[in-house]
Amino acid sequence: MHRQTAKTASAPWVCVAVFAATAFSGCAARRVPVADGGASIEAFIEQVRQLSLKARPAPSNEAATLERDDPELALARLALTAAPTADHFRQVAELYARRGVRDAAYKNFASALRLNPRDADALEGQARVWRDWGMPHLGLGPAYRALAIAPDAPRLHNTLGTLLIALGQYRAARTVFERALRLDPGAAYVLNNLCYTATLEGDHPRAIAQCRAAVAADPRLRQAHNNLALAYAAAGDFEAASREFLHAGDAAAERYNMGVALMATAHYAEAAAAFDEAAVLEPWLEIARLRARQAKNLTARQVPQHDQR
Repeated sequence: MHRQTAKTASAPWVCVAVFAATAFSGCAARRVPVADGGASIEAFIEQVRQLSLKARPAPSNEAATLERDDPELALARLALTAAPTADHFRQVAELYARRGVRDAAYKNFASALRLNPRDADALEGQARVWRDWGMPHLGLGPAYRALAIAPDAPRLHNTLGTLLIALGQYRAARTVFERALRLDPGAAYVLNNLCYTATLEGDHPRAIAQCRAAVAADPRLRQAHNNLALAYAAAGDFEAASREFLHAGDAAAERYNMGVALMATAHYAEAAAAFDEAAVLEPWLEIARLRARQAKNLTARQVPQHDQR
């Protein structure tokens, strides 16, 4: 047992492994044990994903509010009204997608494709919406059609890779990300996804090396710091994980995510302490108090010799 984790039990409740549009880190829903026989790191990923992902289609009143209050979106919609072209529909769709209004994003991508069925970017946008709706299998068709139109576009390969990760097809995802990296050498977002894939495959040294490369390529890429922390946690280096989580979020977030990592690896007492500290730092964070209670219950039920190992 890694007793040094008690002092580093800290954790970000914001997005750890989930992850974002350009540098999507993947959200696999399957459960595969870590290669060394330890606890499932995907249990960690899934818990964070459940806290981070928004509900599926945004309510229509959210779209209406955005259209009224978001100057960038308002200008894009004015341009679309003046000239309803495929490009303008796609631009509006991208703005909705970035703001999490997925139903409006999907409809505008579809409108772009009605005007230009060979718009690879609109097809890729639809694939991302399906992925973010939690239905990555429905995104495969648009992703493959986009690649048939633009086979040398690294971003399209990257999106396909994220769909494959979400479907638990890690080896296939790695092959696709490697293709994207050949097309865009040194791209931080691709290295980040390769790191995440290696973590899911249980190859901790490769995961750490690739996420370090992603951080070196773009130190501002929060997802890379989060995924590097995830790789460290999977490898059992909780001190390094804590450090990287703090790079990507504030102290409350670092405490919460480290709590989840410690809980996923059966360090329940340290996890409870981390969740308690997250709740003190962010009193509105009810989920931290709930997780603390769960961790304390698990601590009480632990076999005594576990703590003596």
